[in-house]
Amino acid sequence: MDMLAEFLKHFHIDALQPPQQLFCAAARAFSRIPYENITKIIRRAEAGSDEKARRGPDEVIADHIRWGAGGTCFSLTSALCQMARRMGFEAEYLLADRSYGQNTHSALFVRIDGKPYLFDPGFLITEPVPLALADPLEIVSGGERLKLIPGKTGISLFTERGGKSVYRLTYKTTPVDAGEFRKAWDDSFHWEMMRYPLLARAGASGRIYLRGSMFQVSGKDSVNRVKIPENELAAKISGEFGIHPAVVARALILLKEGT
Repeated sequence: MDMLAEFLKHFHIDALQPPQQLFCAAARAFSRIPYENITKIIRRAEAGSDEKARRGPDEVIADHIRWGAGGTCFSLTSALCQMARRMGFEAEYLLADRSYGQNTHSALFVRIDGKPYLFDPGFLITEPVPLALADPLEIVSGGERLKLIPGKTGISLFTERGGKSVYRLTYKTTPVDAGEFRKAWDDSFHWEMMRYPLLARAGASGRIYLRGSMFQVSGKDSVNRVKIPENELAAKISGEFGIHPAVVARALILLKEGT
């Protein structure tokens, strides 16, 4: 059974749906796959090089089914892109800039009924957003309010809470080739985020997020934060994000060793 068939079976998605409905159902299922750098930390330590450390689509899906694992934006985008192509859609990579650097995030361009749309499994945008966005668009994704604002350099993403907007990133609306995408992916192995656990997923009461030892739940209008004691961190990650305890323990050991 190939990667796409296993994914559809695992998430109980009817493979006989019309292609557009099938892809959108598959994209929505990605909100149940955690954004996490746990597997990225392990793979980089074991592979010995950035190129070998990239986890391909088949591995990402197999690791999720087997261990509850996920990936960061590049591996998740790569997996969703491969699914879209296998379903017959034109799909390309997009890059995005954050305040701390260019090409520090990725997303997906998919053409549906002749029109280009944005999907971002890393930021839990799993419903199609028009890339030819003319006016600001507000959506709820992963339990959070998001605002997308078109501009000269792309589409800027803000989170909205309590009447305040916080800038997150700007999507470039022109697709990049596989080489540019892989370069940004390889660069990501050397970012600060590889020095601590970083995870997010959609939860019942909002977006669940952990950075280092700080755990938070962000709803539409509120955010609650709590610091997790070091001796409870592995159990918290495994319990909240559904990743196998042995995988979490391995990554935390590598981080402690400074690998």
